[in-house]
Amino acid sequence: MGLASLHASTIAMESGNAADDSTYTSIESQLASFTSQRDALVAQIIPWLEAAEFDGTSIPDATAANLIQQGQNLLSSVESYAGGL
Repeated sequence: MGLASLHASTIAMESGNAADDSTYTSIESQLASFTSQRDALVAQIIPWLEAAEFDGTSIPDATAANLIQQGQNLLSSVESYAGGL
């Protein structure tokens, strides 16, 4: 996600001019949306990791698979977005 978002942000920075920053604003808004999605996913993952570390609680396979899939989907979305710029 890091390189793809860096690529998108670089394009955003290079796109603007004194009269029109709409491309910059649009790209940065989408990146902020991806960041919010990432943060929401992390908020789901952290309690599982803490429970595993501190309480010895196993993460159910279905839960782990679901969280991994969500992360992969988000990564694919970011890469697709950045690749289309």
